[in-house]
Order: sequence, then structure tokens, then C-alpha cells
Amino acid sequence: MIDIGGKTFSSAADVRGHLYNLLNNAPVDEPLTGADGEIVHEVFLHHPEAKEKIGDQEIQYFKIGKHQQAGARAFCIVRSDDTEETFSIKKCISAWTRANTQETTSSKKQKPQQQVAKTLNLEQASYPEGLAGLVVRFQRVVELHAQLGLEIEQIQKLLAEESNR
Repeated sequence: MIDIGGKTFSSAADVRGHLYNLLNNAPVDEPLTGADGEIVHEVFLHHPEAKEKIGDQEIQYFKIGKHQQAGARAFCIVRSDDTEETFSIKKCISAWTRANTQETTSSKKQKPQQQVAKTLNLEQASYPEGLAGLVVRFQRVVELHAQLGLEIEQIQKLLAEESNR
């Protein structure tokens, strides 16, 4: 479980999905508030050029804006002097993920089936015995399949946007 910005996510992939959902669906030019603003802030601080992007100002808020050259939706930092700058959420997420997920030597030695079960949080759950337990596990797999489908759709949208640039 990952706690970030007052929200709990089951995995780094869920955090990524939430951020891309914001990018694609949040209103343009409106401040990201509450947990969404906090999540973006925490992840933004991992951007390789975060200090340069903040400059000698303070962060006023984050928003979804339009990239000046590409015209595509982009995350923006709004500084205390009301100047804005877009930033790559991909760079932020990559650095944040590296900082927040570390492979242990034990997971490297696990069999593929064990790695999949751990990734899907199937090992950590307590399931009823017999058929009831199998039904609960099956429902969990169906739920994860739906989440994966949404993630795939978001990636396809982003790839289409990138290829149009």
C-alpha cells in the first residue's frame, strides 16, 4: 500500500493511473486542490529539474494547462509570482517510482508465479476456504483486469498524443 497526498493506493501503477487520469480529465487552468494537489506536489518534487522549475519563488499551486509548443494538456506549476511552467509528469513518476519501490533480493529469487501473486496483492489477502475463497480470488482478478484495461487505454491515448506531436 502507498499513502500519498492523503490517499492510499494499492500500487505505484495505481498512483500513475491516478495522475494520468488527472492529466486527461481535470479541468484546464483550475488549481488542483486537496489530495490531488498534494499528490502532484509530492511526485513533482522528484522531477530532475524541480529546483530549477520552482526557481527563487514558492509553489502557489499546480494545475492542468496547455503546453506552449505542443498545445497538449500538461501539468503546470504556478509560482508565487503567478508565472507558470509545464513539466513532464513522466519524468516525475519515473523518479518517484525509483525512490519508492525497491526490489528486495528475496523478490528476485521468487518464482514468476510468486512475483505475480505479490504484484496482485493475492498473497497478502486472507481468503475463505474452498469454493468461496476461489470466488473471492476470481473477483479480485476480474477487478485487476478492469484496472489494467483502463491503464492500457490511458497509455494508448498518450501514445497517440505523442505520435501527433
